Amino acid sequence: MNNIVVICENTECANKLGEEANKLGYNVKFEIQKGNNIIDKISIEDIKSAKAVLFTLNRSIEDIQEIERFIDVEYYEVEPSISINNPDQVIKDIIADLNN
Repeated sequence: MNNIVVICENTECANKLGEEANKLGYNVKFEIQKGNNIIDKISIEDIKSAKAVLFTLNRSIEDIQEIERFIDVEYYEVEPSISINNPDQVIKDIIADLNN
């Protein structure tokens, strides 16, 4: 199965994106980053085997915890409110871009 890694601030966002991705044949693995905490930390192996990484956080890429894990990986940035309100479009846009 195709994997997308999602780095987000809460499980609501992760679950909505995961549901939409599953409908389109993709599996989502996610970790939550709140403040300086990482919950359900994603392994380097999962990151490297993913088709893409989606950062959906209210902070800049430079402020992501352990950002070095994501070097040389295709990534996307989306505002959390967009991911929660339009998860289907977010996933469809990523898949369309990956297929080009």
